Amino acid sequence: MKKSLLMLALTMLVSMFSQAFAQSPEMHAPPRVLAITREEIKPGMMPMHTRHSSMYVDIFTKLQTPNRRIAMVPVAGNQNEVMYITGCETFAELERILNETDKKMGSAGGSLRAQLDWLEKGEAELHTSMRDSLALYRQDLSFNPGVNIPMMRYFAVTTIRIRPGHDAQFVDYLQKLVNVARQKAKVDNLHIAVFQVLSGAPGGTYLSFRPMRSLAEMDDQIGTRVRAAMSDDQKKDADKAYGDAVMSSEVNTYMFVPQMSYVDEGMAAADPGFWNRKPAMMMPSKPKPKQRTAKPVAPPPPTE
Repeated sequence: MKKSLLMLALTMLVSMFSQAFAQSPEMHAPPRVLAITREEIKPGMMPMHTRHSSMYVDIFTKLQTPNRRIAMVPVAGNQNEVMYITGCETFAELERILNETDKKMGSAGGSLRAQLDWLEKGEAELHTSMRDSLALYRQDLSFNPGVNIPMMRYFAVTTIRIRPGHDAQFVDYLQKLVNVARQKAKVDNLHIAVFQVLSGAPGGTYLSFRPMRSLAEMDDQIGTRVRAAMSDDQKKDADKAYGDAVMSSEVNTYMFVPQMSYVDEGMAAADPGFWNRKPAMMMPSKPKPKQRTAKPVAPPPPTE
């Protein structure tokens, strides 16, 4: 099986904060390991890609593959991008999901095999590029991370790249300045899970995930409140630490897409009106050849 198909299967979220998270409406901590795939879709092909991705989900459901996913598309960011994320507790678990999904997909036969072949051939027409990455949860850098993911609808994802040799300074910046000020400002509605990318991105890359139930949460200017909770000296220290340690920072807001997501029954039951998706249209059947009707033959000209 091609890597693109395999990783598409892999990057179907086991639920962002693990299967155990999805099976309960209670708050749970993020997973220890995160696998992420970002797909660049050709301009104008997003509607077709959505249908294409949904058809994969139908096959996962029929084969009962162990992979789970939440698919996301940008509300603010590259409008030709799709992101898939997979959460596990260990890399060994991630490998097991990869192998079991690959085995089930490879054993598909009959109409499912034809469907998979058709989908795989269509990938080149839809994708410009795809990047996979693996990240490790940094509990020491996160803030109030526990949430009920099935009820969330968005992730604001901040990609931070640290200057070489400044990781320790960045850690101190978050731990001793930012998170302390967040506690002082009592921004209890803010939830941040920070992951450090180990593979698939430049060294010193960190991802900050902020789940949101509604975009209305952005009306609360949390950054301003946190800044106001700092003393003048803390503000100076924070500005210096950020300037010295951070090479770049980019925030993109993504919306969950249930049509392309493959979640377990527990997660779907938490909000069935949102997660219970309609099956995608199957591969178009080969059109039957049209029967040609013989044209009437003109009568011969009169002989007289």
